[in-house]
Amino acid sequence: MSIPWRDRIATLLVATATLIYGLWLAGSLGGLTAGSVAMLILALGFIASASAVVPGFAALLSGSRAYLALASLGGVVALVCGVLTVAQATEQTLAILVIATIALWAAATFRHSMVRRSSAVAT
Repeated sequence: MSIPWRDRIATLLVATATLIYGLWLAGSLGGLTAGSVAMLILALGFIASASAVVPGFAALLSGSRAYLALASLGGVVALVCGVLTVAQATEQTLAILVIATIALWAAATFRHSMVRRSSAVAT
């Protein structure tokens, strides 16, 4: 399975966000609050989305409606949990933000790999 270069960038960003969350859970990030970690994860998630999803947005809109609906729902969940974490600094909403970010990355990377593979097979 070949991963497009934009997804490689997104992978690095999501891995960084996951590492930050893991370090925060372990208490290795000093006095950072859950809200501060959420802002970092939201920023990395937005950049990952901009690198991997936005360039192919037209294809996304004309593709699978089910995938578009699920990806949109996942994005809303991540955004709401991020905002709630910044406002209330709860560990539960931060955990959901991280899970949603990883799930969105995994779904997009898998989809992009399959689309690229099916395009290569068709030629």
